[in-house]
This record gives sequence, C-alpha cells and structure tokens, in this order.
Amino acid sequence: MKLGNRFILKAFILLIIILVPVESFAQAFDGYTLFSPNMSRYSYLVDMNNQVVHTWTHSKTGGYSCYLLEDGSLMRSAESSNSQLNGGGAAGIIQKISWTGNVLWEYTYSSSTYRSHHDFAPMPNGNVLLIAWEVKTATQAVQSGLNHSAVIWPDHIVEIQPVGTTGGNIVWEWHFWDHLIQDYNPTKDNYGVVANHPELLDINVGSSGQGDWTHINGISYNPSLDQIVISSHELDEIYVIDHSTTTQEAASHFGGNSGKGGDILYRWGRPSNYDAPGSQIYNVVHCSVWIPDSLEGGGNIMAFNNREGQSSSIVMEIVPPRENNGNYSWTSGTAYLPASANWSYTATGFYSNHLGGCQRLPNGNTLIIESTSGYLFEVNSIGNVVWSYNRGGEVARAQRYAPDYPGLAIISDSNSETELPTEYDLGQNYPNPFNPSTKIDFVIPQKDFVTIKVYDLLGNEIAILLNEEREKGKHTVEFNSAQLSSAVYLYVINAGNFISSKKMIFLK
Repeated sequence: MKLGNRFILKAFILLIIILVPVESFAQAFDGYTLFSPNMSRYSYLVDMNNQVVHTWTHSKTGGYSCYLLEDGSLMRSAESSNSQLNGGGAAGIIQKISWTGNVLWEYTYSSSTYRSHHDFAPMPNGNVLLIAWEVKTATQAVQSGLNHSAVIWPDHIVEIQPVGTTGGNIVWEWHFWDHLIQDYNPTKDNYGVVANHPELLDINVGSSGQGDWTHINGISYNPSLDQIVISSHELDEIYVIDHSTTTQEAASHFGGNSGKGGDILYRWGRPSNYDAPGSQIYNVVHCSVWIPDSLEGGGNIMAFNNREGQSSSIVMEIVPPRENNGNYSWTSGTAYLPASANWSYTATGFYSNHLGGCQRLPNGNTLIIESTSGYLFEVNSIGNVVWSYNRGGEVARAQRYAPDYPGLAIISDSNSETELPTEYDLGQNYPNPFNPSTKIDFVIPQKDFVTIKVYDLLGNEIAILLNEEREKGKHTVEFNSAQLSSAVYLYVINAGNFISSKKMIFLK
C-alpha cells in the first residue's frame, strides 16, 4: 500500500471512531456472572440485568473462588478447621455442589503441616489443581540457604482425582521447595549464582522471608500447552511451570515436554528477584490466567496488578516470548520479555489494594473484579465500561458464562413448570455485614401471604418490609438501614405455615 493511501485509510478509521457513537462498539457479552462474596456461605449467579437468578447456600464458609462445571454443578473452596496454617485465603476443602445445593464431593487437603488456599483450577479430565502451603522448619529453611532462622510455608501444587464422595487420589504434584537457589551461604544447599538461574527461585527474595513466604493466589491451566501459570502476592511475579512431567520429573530439573522438569519455564513482573536489570512491574499481583486459545489474545497471560499503595490498579495482558517447542526465550543478563503489556486497563478511581480478578470474554471484552469494593464490571478493548454490578462487600473472583454453556442448561427454559420451586426457602440476606442496605431472598412454592419484619435484639420492631400476597417463585426485598446505628438486627419472615428468623449485621 502506498504511503498516501495508508494515510487516507488511517484518517478514515479515525473519522469513524470520532463520528460513530461508542456504544456501537461497546456491547457487553451476554451471559450469567458467577461469584461468591468473600468469607461467605453463598454463591450467586446474576443475569445481565443484575438480577440473581440462582443462589447456592453452603454449610461451610468459603468464597474466594468458585466455578460452574459443564454438568451444572458448582466447584468451590471452603475452610477447614483442623490446621494452624491460617494465612490469607486459607481453605483446606474443595467441594462439588449440585445445582440444588447437595454436596456431591468434598475433599479435605489440610493438616498441621499443609493446607490448600486461595484459588484452584478445574481440569478438562475432571481432576482439580490445588494451591497449598507446606511447612518447613527453621532448621530446614536455614539448611536450604535462608539468611535467617524462620519457619516458612513455601507453596506447592497437587492434582486431585476425585474418588467417591469424600476421597481423592493425588496423581501429580509440584513443589517450589525442589527448585530453589541462594547466593548467601556456600556451605548450605542450593548455593549458586542467582542471575544465571532464573529457572530457580531465590529463597532470600520477598518481603517477609517467613510464614506464608510466596503467597500464591491464582492458578490457571492451559490444556493445549499442558502448562500452569501461578501468581505470587509476596514476590510480585507470575510463574509458568510444566504440567506434562511425572511427579518425579516435577521434583527434578529434567523431563516433561520442556525437558526442564519442574523448573520455572517463564517468570515476569519483578526482574530483581533473579538479579536481572529492569523495572518492577507488579506491586502485588492476583489472578494470573491464560487467555483461551479461541479468544482474542489466545495464549497470552492476563493478571490483576494491584499496585498497592498507588491508589490505582491495572489489569495487564502480556505476550510471553514462547518458542515453537513451548519453551520461553531468555537472554542471559536480561529480564524476561516483554518489556511492556500488550493490553491494559486502568482508570481514575479503579483500585483494589489486594485481591482482584479478570477474565477475557468471547467477544474480546474483559470482565474485571475490583475485589475490595465488590465492584464487577466489563470493559471493551478500548476501555469503555459496558456492564457493571456494584455488589458491595469483598468479591475475590467472578466468572461469566455464555447462555449456551452446558452448565446452564437447567435455566435455558426458565418458564418451565419443572423449574419452579417445590419447597419453602425463607430468607437469606446479602451482603452480610452490610452498609447501607442488604437484600433478602426468599422462595415460595405456591401463591402465599408473606410478611417480613425487622427487630432489634431487644425485640423492638424496626420495620415492616413486606406484608402482602406473593406469587410462587423467588422474590427479593431490600432493607435500607442508613438511618440506623451499627448493630445486629433480626428479620422474621413468615409464609404459609412456615417462619424463619435470621441475623443481619449493619456496620457503618
């Protein structure tokens, strides 16, 4: 194309962008958004009108991550009670819950010396990858080259094959502990030149050097590469490792498709961690995810850069320097490429100092979770917000599913008589604690007269929220308490011959 023609084409494109309303480029991706409020016992599915279309009520607290499987069941993390490892995002239990709320499978990976935490990754083969801590004593840590005496919890990953309703086989595992280096003490293990070995993790990097040392918070599996990406809050990096290894190869520096065993194949975000030149990019990072091959940016990696202390977060997509054999190029004495993000989103007021989520959608848009405020929103490729849901509270992650996703087949015909409720479910409110309002959901299996009243703990009636006949189905009533004082309140809901009382916590 001649230079003059190229200039005319660019001018024409610019004119279109100026003249055509942004909304014509900015359509939201239709579907249903799944999330669980942090530290809660509920999971919700909302439609594009921000209406809750389905709720799961759980018997165990959890909330960091949940995923809808193709069979219509929900997989979620939950808290165990038998471990002293109580770092941020502690879990210990993975559950599979039916659409109607029955626990189909519950597996515990928790003890006094290990515990799963934060995110997990359902796999195409039906297995699940868990992030977990493992305790290393101060003696073990010093012998491995730690420059001070401290108990540390390096992360590892286990792949669990579900068995029965509570069992599971560990069919693969990988440990950071097998891939360390240090240049502090030549008489201890793992001694070497850090700058020459970016495939290994320096045991003396990080801010704390004790307890939850690496603090991995996100995990994503790429089935076409058979690789895993994880993100580290404390070390401000993302890491790619080879899953094609055996467990024995994963503990070594040889084997697998990469030929490098369980060593780090690629890392990005803080070059000083491996004594390389270059600026630190991430300042606390969450939710490292592979973009699926079929989507815009397929094969790239996206993550939520919190930029702690800067009052401005940014979601970043990078193009890793992947070679044809699946390995990643690196030049000795330099930082891993790329030098900058391929795509990013930030905006005035967009900030989550910890936690955060992101998902690339089939139409090229990106779902973003500003976790600390509970604000879920979708942006198009040029950063325009095309959908938002101000949930409130803390929401660590969310996922959007297309209407034709197999796991949503049960709601494909929402008017079907078989989808209507068959029993009473009188009341659950969210968020809780709340400020300034909370919503109360209830389900009635037939047309009935319903009353909802709010009381303080002394039994004084505060408000009447509902006192009327309602059709069968699911209903939502909002309670706005902006004029009240911080306290615990009770709401009593009565329908038919059933009555239920629940607590609501209002925090100003």
